[in-house]
Amino acid sequence: HLRLDGLKIVIDCANGAGYQVGPIILWELGAEVVSIHVSPNGTNINKDCGSTHPESLCEAVLREGAHIGIALDGDADRITVVDEKGQVKDGDQLMAMIADYANRNGTLKGGGIAATLMSNLGLEHFLSARKIKLHRTKVGDRYVMEAMKEHGLNIGGEQSGHLILGDYSTTGDALIAGLQILAAVMETGKPTSEAMRMFEPVPQLLKNVKYSG
Repeated sequence: HLRLDGLKIVIDCANGAGYQVGPIILWELGAEVVSIHVSPNGTNINKDCGSTHPESLCEAVLREGAHIGIALDGDADRITVVDEKGQVKDGDQLMAMIADYANRNGTLKGGGIAATLMSNLGLEHFLSARKIKLHRTKVGDRYVMEAMKEHGLNIGGEQSGHLILGDYSTTGDALIAGLQILAAVMETGKPTSEAMRMFEPVPQLLKNVKYSG
């Protein structure tokens, strides 16, 4: 029963798979939709656009005075969200919001979520304070999915914005994740920047270390 009436959304479809269905879904739910990068020509997919290059989305959100911006990647399995101030929210913030929303609404399964070793410690602290367990996995969506099955979870993902919502899909789906985020934002009645201020990330260094095994 999600309605997005009164919400102005910029959606960046990365000249990829979601270029038609993404804007249509948001429009049918009542949002005012501004679509960018919706002209695939076979070679421009993800080119300086989409969730891996959110700079033009940030600019469009500010230019259009939108409430929120959503970027898909080329195959529409990864999502990046931008608030009304043009600030990017990574996958850890999105997982925190979706998990908290599900927990408060009684739809969180297994008492936790799955995320990789790359997820910020701030996410773990945020979840722990709400008695939500974080199951850490190796990097890769296949490992996230395995942990979700093992522990009976319905939410998992990666810091990159590859989110898996098991009630709806067995793989990452940026549009499904986006709708969950929009539902959580709408419930708060607050500007996106306030609604999505879930936790302060802990300083983090990701570094490859060579070893001889």
